[in-house]
Amino acid sequence: MPFTATNDLPPNPDVRIFFSGLMLIQPDGTASSGEVFINGRARFHELTIEVREKRPGRPDLIRMRHVGDLPYAEPPLGAPVGADLIYGMTIRVAAAPKGVRSYNGTNASPEGQSLNLAINLQHPQFQNGRAGQPEPLGGRPSIFLNDAVFYTADLTDPRLTINLRKQKDPNTVPPLATLAPFASLIGANIYLDAGDLVVMRWNPNGNPRQLELTKPEPGVSYEIYIVHDPLFESDSGEPPHEELGEYYHLLPDVPDTDKLRLQVIPPGPAAAVHRGSTKTPCMSCILDP
Repeated sequence: MPFTATNDLPPNPDVRIFFSGLMLIQPDGTASSGEVFINGRARFHELTIEVREKRPGRPDLIRMRHVGDLPYAEPPLGAPVGADLIYGMTIRVAAAPKGVRSYNGTNASPEGQSLNLAINLQHPQFQNGRAGQPEPLGGRPSIFLNDAVFYTADLTDPRLTINLRKQKDPNTVPPLATLAPFASLIGANIYLDAGDLVVMRWNPNGNPRQLELTKPEPGVSYEIYIVHDPLFESDSGEPPHEELGEYYHLLPDVPDTDKLRLQVIPPGPAAAVHRGSTKTPCMSCILDP
């Protein structure tokens, strides 16, 4: 089942989550929760997670930081005692979760744009519903969420020319498609009811940890950054790496003849491309039937 679509993305959420880098976001069969698979087989990418409390007129208060792979922490919700652990972190609304929804952009929002601008690997332009399921050994420990509205928080730089090509025949003229700007950053907003809270659980070095984010007072909010990017990208002439192809480490059902790549053509040496829309976009993708 796909995300539950919603027309609205209200401003001023209690919690904003931002996903950057090689991760696959997939709703479960009822859209009551979502799982974020972290591409642990991508070279040179490091996972970092940070929670900030945003306070008007004051520096951010850093509530939590995690660097490196997530150890296994929790089994699926409702699983029997002794079930296999699959999640490295859970981000749960405690009392009244509303499931995972996708903002469709019908009613404009200052928070961001439609999730339809994100690369959906199940879309006909990509794997056309034949991407299969993420390979657990490559994508887990994963991250679990039971309540969020997902959307496009930022787009690739419009000055980039990004062509979609076959991996096996990368020089075909013309390319399969020249892509319009797409999501370089995916956001997910949480709107808490009075008295509710977000509970984060993870297990660094075998030590269970829990952070509770209570509904903040007006003007205060939380931001959670989940980043699986290279720690630094130099502009000194290092050869670019191809990000879309990294996802096939998680999708073994895709035959080699159907694997795709992105050809990214920068606007020229005089034009700086801001971080987050680099010369090789390192974008999170979705798997939405």
